[in-house]
Amino acid sequence: MLSAIGDVAIGDDGRPSLHVHAVLGLSDGTTRGGHLLDGIVRPTLEVTLVETPGHLRRRHRPELGVALIDLEA
Repeated sequence: MLSAIGDVAIGDDGRPSLHVHAVLGLSDGTTRGGHLLDGIVRPTLEVTLVETPGHLRRRHRPELGVALIDLEA
């Protein structure tokens, strides 16, 4: 894991939802980046979370087919 940035928001179901963009380093020295969907860490990974003053809510937008941060919540 070379870089990861994202957020934790409450989803429509009331549960926390992660949205993480990551850059991963491969053994041949190349990189891959995109949404982090799943991963295995060996042996450790340090993660720093910064709490914001407000709580984020993510709501499903059927007209777009995705869940987005609701800025009015």
